[in-house]
Amino acid sequence: MPLTDLYDNYIIDLDGVVHVGWSPLPGAVETLQELTRRGKGVVYLTNEPRYARASITARLRGFGLSVSVDSVITAGWAGALAVAEGGAAVYVIGSAELRAEVTRAGGTVLSAADASSADRILVAGHSDFSYAELRAACRATAAELFATNRDPTFPMPDGPWPATGAILAAVETALGRTATVLGKPEPPIFRLAQSRLGSGRTAVVGDTPGVDILGGRRAGLATVLVGAALTTAETRPDHAVADLAGLLR
Repeated sequence: MPLTDLYDNYIIDLDGVVHVGWSPLPGAVETLQELTRRGKGVVYLTNEPRYARASITARLRGFGLSVSVDSVITAGWAGALAVAEGGAAVYVIGSAELRAEVTRAGGTVLSAADASSADRILVAGHSDFSYAELRAACRATAAELFATNRDPTFPMPDGPWPATGAILAAVETALGRTATVLGKPEPPIFRLAQSRLGSGRTAVVGDTPGVDILGGRRAGLATVLVGAALTTAETRPDHAVADLAGLLR
């Protein structure tokens, strides 16, 4: 029996499942189009914090997928909603698009020069991370510390690239504090994704056991592992497929 007969809705990871480096993986787009044709609910859930939801939506549409902004959930957006609560002053270690997400969520984004007055710090991976950002975070002695995720790397065509977890390690070491993580594998972001879906049985689909599968299990959802990553008792999925097209087999 194909997995499409078992579930009504899918929460699908992006990096390593749908694409690598914004090149779609073989069969992924066709599978997603078929899920839509069969009336399945699909939400995309990614720990990628560099890009705003609108940017990711536009790129997925470029693949030929029918995607709305409301069906894309990012750790950056979830993080922005959390740290901006109450109109807080936020020092963001992250991309320009993430800073804009925090502003749209109602927060006041501070410059490095004003970081000492921050209520909260939000840490996210980005390619322009600098010692100056780390130094500014050290001045925010009274700020609560948050991070979009702890992923150490993310897949790219030429091999893994450093992700949020690598930068967060430096920040936590410098500040002597542990951040509150707002993205996967924490259950709230899975519940946020599920709120975008209708009723019925929902499965989480991802390629990283300690992030996608663990998070789905913590949220009480069925899980599907894409690929051949090693698992433990805590991260063992309900189903395993070689690639996204395996949902249809």
